[in-house]
Amino acid sequence: MATKNDDLGATGQPGLTGDDRDRLRVAVVGLGAIGFPMAHRLSDAGHDVVGIDPAPAARERAEAVGMTSAADVTDTKGCDVVLVLVATGSQAKDVATAAARHRGSLEGETWVLVSTIGPTDARAAQESLASAGASVVDAPVTGGVPGAEQGRLRFFTAGPEDAIDRLAGVFGILGEVLLVGGTVGDGQSMKLVNQLCSSTHLVVAAEAIALATSFGLDPVRAVELISGGSGASWFFDDRGPRMADGAPDVLTRLAILAKDNALVAALAAEAGASVPMLETARRRYQAAEAMGLLDEDDSQIIRTYDPRN
Repeated sequence: MATKNDDLGATGQPGLTGDDRDRLRVAVVGLGAIGFPMAHRLSDAGHDVVGIDPAPAARERAEAVGMTSAADVTDTKGCDVVLVLVATGSQAKDVATAAARHRGSLEGETWVLVSTIGPTDARAAQESLASAGASVVDAPVTGGVPGAEQGRLRFFTAGPEDAIDRLAGVFGILGEVLLVGGTVGDGQSMKLVNQLCSSTHLVVAAEAIALATSFGLDPVRAVELISGGSGASWFFDDRGPRMADGAPDVLTRLAILAKDNALVAALAAEAGASVPMLETARRRYQAAEAMGLLDEDDSQIIRTYDPRN
């Protein structure tokens, strides 16, 4: 049973303009590190948002800022848009199967696969949802917690053009649409190309800062001097200060890239593609896992370079 708390929070973004025809009923399935701030932004912008999560604490947090909450995906009934933000492809398929089986008709609903789950599982979820009449858009997201909080996410989007057009009032509040094509699964593939870059760039940044330290250089000063220059990258500029800091807050868990590395490797093997840089980087993530670092901020992959470990 969905519940509602009317004490609205505020994130500072503009609300809807025009009349109630602009207002959508949006379900966000998964109120985790990315799902909650996305749902919060949509709610504060004037949309009618139901946050769906099996965890009571997540539902209480949603209600505290004015959202409706529910524990089960069957409470997506009556929603115009359903955003799916779960951890794995298996969970995404389970959500899709449960909705199609227990809800019956999903006619008139647009379901958006926001999680990074790979093209095979995305297409399997699409098949279940489409069999019940839903439109499905593939839109894995990048930008992390800061991007979700600030409305600066980027969605690698693939699916029917008319369905993507219907999502303008949602995507406009959350970030930027990067149109990949019309086939569900292609957004996932493009996101995995992005993750190959992200994963390797993070390791190179850590290696560079660790190298500077081994030379007896101040790592903080090394980050300052290299950032923005020819040897830098977005990851060096963003994660470098957190690597040099030594004990940053957890903004993006190391486990996320470790999980995505496996998806990239599997898809590359399926395509017969060579990814030697990924395989080299993966050894660092495996070392981080062995050290129990997967729940740490991903900048802490630099600790795998500490000779004391």
